Amino acid sequence: MKHLTAIFLMILCLITFSSCAEDQPALFPIRESGLWGYMNQAGEVVIEPQWIHAWPFDGNTALVSTEKIPSYVDPYGNGIIDKNGLYLVEPWDGLVIENEEYIYRIRDDRMDSEGFLDKASSFYFPPQPEFRWVIDRFSDGQGPIAVETKNGHTGYLDRSTGEVTLPFQYEAFLEDDVGNFVNGYARISTSLVWTDDGENELETDPVYQLIDLQGNISSFPDDIMPVSSVYGDRVVIMAVGEKGRRLFKYGLAKPDGTVISEPSEDYIYIWPPDDEGMVCFMSEDGLLGHMNRDGQIIVPPTYGIDGAIWLPYWFYNGYAVIEDSVTERWVVIDTQGYEVFSHPMETEDGEEFRLDDHVLDDGWLWYQLDENWGLFVIVGEYAAHLTDAVFEDRFGG
Repeated sequence: MKHLTAIFLMILCLITFSSCAEDQPALFPIRESGLWGYMNQAGEVVIEPQWIHAWPFDGNTALVSTEKIPSYVDPYGNGIIDKNGLYLVEPWDGLVIENEEYIYRIRDDRMDSEGFLDKASSFYFPPQPEFRWVIDRFSDGQGPIAVETKNGHTGYLDRSTGEVTLPFQYEAFLEDDVGNFVNGYARISTSLVWTDDGENELETDPVYQLIDLQGNISSFPDDIMPVSSVYGDRVVIMAVGEKGRRLFKYGLAKPDGTVISEPSEDYIYIWPPDDEGMVCFMSEDGLLGHMNRDGQIIVPPTYGIDGAIWLPYWFYNGYAVIEDSVTERWVVIDTQGYEVFSHPMETEDGEEFRLDDHVLDDGWLWYQLDENWGLFVIVGEYAAHLTDAVFEDRFGG
């Protein structure tokens, strides 16, 4: 359903020529005689077709390729152009460029090294022989970029100048959100060795700390460590025992180390706060509920999820959509935990009923009946009229 929503928004952008890119004029990829170039919104070719692959502009830059890319691999290019069709990064043999949210990650396979191009400033930092890995995934695009050297040390570079902002002295183990700056803090890690009574090494596991933009380390209690990046001025914490052994009791804290909600065995997992400031958690029996950013329980563990992958429910525009395996219903709740909509996963006629995973502006939501899709409003009499849905409120409202 995400793909359908994205296609709808893309079509709307094309029809209205709205400012989907950061700057105007907008340019759109076109293909002629097997090669790609770009036209403006008047349909005039402004960059002649010359590439085997070309992707839409992301702000003032676009990824292109002079080589054919197999369909079974993730898209990548070997060049970056500006809106005049001039190269910001010229293609060469062995160059692999991946498009991430705020940067292009640029790899030179000849040297086994990486660099980057920052989309906001168009600053290009070429691949350096000593840099093994550049990572900006899951960052907020504001802080410096994490770079790991081939000797295993991580430092940070200013994304618009390439200057070193924090020295190469950290062990960040750059994966997921580890090592990336979010809301002014980065989560770094070091290895901790667990041993048995005979001092034989059993295993190693990372222990985490938070650093700010000046490299200051946050002061968490000795028996607590942060296990997420900072979202909405909150970080998920975990209790640790002797020799750093993880106890898998989760809570919430401020990034300076102030504990908001003590780690508890009532929560076998807590996800970071979403954009609405809501915190989804899982109870010991595998049910989901949520609390606010101050640790106050809004919905006790009520909803079930199917499958081996733990997936939280997130709030968008004041509502969360839940595929509840306990009652086999689709449920929509507001930030106070009130069920504003509930519908069986299968209708009385045997049709499959599904909802998109988030509510759009003004309460609009995509729904599916078998292979057919439509839009409705989840609140008010209009919703009942469109869907013939039976409203149920589990909390007595």
